[in-house]
Amino acid sequence: MRPLARWAVLAALLAAVISAAAPPIDPQALLEHIKFLAADDLQGRGNGSAGLERAGDYIAEQFKAVGLAPAGSNGDWFQPFELTAGLKIAEGNSLIIHAASQDVQLTLGESYYPLAVTASDGGTGYSMDLMGVPLVFAGYGLSAPSSNYDDYAGLDVAGKAVVIFSHEPQETQSDSRLNGSRPMRETTLYSKAQAARTRGAVALLVISDPSHRVDEANYKIFGIESDAEDHQIPVIRIRRDDMAPLIKAWDLDRTAAVIDRDLIPRSRALPQSTVDYTQRLSLNRRTVRNVVGILRGADGARAGEAIVLGAHYDHVGLGGRFSATPQRTGEIHNGADDNASGIASLIEIARAAAADHTRFPRSLVFVAFAGEERGLLGSLHYTMEPAVPLDDTIAMINLDMVGRSRGKVEVGGLSSAPALEADVQTAAKVAGLDARRGGPGAGRSDDSSFIDRRVPALHFFTGFHDDYHRPSDDWERIDAQGTARVATLALELAARIAARQDRPQFSAR
Repeated sequence: MRPLARWAVLAALLAAVISAAAPPIDPQALLEHIKFLAADDLQGRGNGSAGLERAGDYIAEQFKAVGLAPAGSNGDWFQPFELTAGLKIAEGNSLIIHAASQDVQLTLGESYYPLAVTASDGGTGYSMDLMGVPLVFAGYGLSAPSSNYDDYAGLDVAGKAVVIFSHEPQETQSDSRLNGSRPMRETTLYSKAQAARTRGAVALLVISDPSHRVDEANYKIFGIESDAEDHQIPVIRIRRDDMAPLIKAWDLDRTAAVIDRDLIPRSRALPQSTVDYTQRLSLNRRTVRNVVGILRGADGARAGEAIVLGAHYDHVGLGGRFSATPQRTGEIHNGADDNASGIASLIEIARAAAADHTRFPRSLVFVAFAGEERGLLGSLHYTMEPAVPLDDTIAMINLDMVGRSRGKVEVGGLSSAPALEADVQTAAKVAGLDARRGGPGAGRSDDSSFIDRRVPALHFFTGFHDDYHRPSDDWERIDAQGTARVATLALELAARIAARQDRPQFSAR
């Protein structure tokens, strides 16, 4: 036999041995976990909800059953921390718009709701009184110098409330200089609020623009899921039908039509028009829990070092401002892919690792994070109070939305640990997956909290889809076989990192 042929046979035998050494990840076991976590009974696992607490208890039970040891804050499975889970509504909220001889009185949760609020009372509440504030009209509220368009050019908004339309002009025209038919960055809520705030405005009032025949906002959203951004000024969405008399009196629809034709802003003061706004809201602070278990390393000399395997188990509850279809707020957003799939994988990886403990000279820390949907808060908290010191944490593997594989997976974060790329590809071959560089981008999931602390961190992700943050993200749409392959990839990668002679070096590239 030729030497090259002998090496090929040896490589094939080695691959078979490696593959045989890995306890199988059972697709059906994964699916059963996903069915539980994504059941209607858990009400979408919103942060601060009873459904999230039930999910945390379930994960702790599973960690115990597969053979992990508890690694929480008090010798149990849990690492509690506080977060803000929306807002509480007190009595006295009101919005009245005065225009010459007519007034329009609006009702919170029926004809208006705050898209953004600003903290008061030392940062713990959102109480505000704006009385008799003059109104100005600023078109679509856009400031886009690169596109030679600025609704604020020559307009004095200091100390005033700004009325704008939603969306942008010419949004259906592919040849428009305002980015054609693609939404401009300047049309985001944050950008529009910043444009008003930095010019001294004290509030921003948003009305659906006339090119959309139906007002797409769900005004009952605030009573169901009371939540809002914080953009340092109140941003208030107002139902178009209730504003119809003033839209006509101010001639705003005709103005918008002219702007759409020639892209010349026509902003102006609205004479004899003022707003009274009373806001009585407070922060809804809730305690949530990371779930933490550990499999101690098999090599006493290296067991003090650890690899963290993580996934978040919170989702968006009944939708609210986090829903991709806010008009369906109030429906359960089950989050089967996002991220029951990652948690199911975490449990079954722990089972497989505990069943073949000798493959892991270093320890494995398994963390189910809460608070991810509200800003990676659970992983941030863990990095401040780690079960194994971060100086001894040599890598992190994150699984977020791994339920729609169809034979491939995106691997993010390799730039933080280029030395692991070969290990990823070897593990991917064992798992039978096409592993590609990519992912949703920096700051989009819990691996970012570790990268920020200079811990090499990789992120497994099988892609966005039309069910993302929608009520339709249900267990029936999960690719169980593909999810099992992603879990096997994570297991194999963890085994290779745990057995390395050296630590993978962090790269800031």
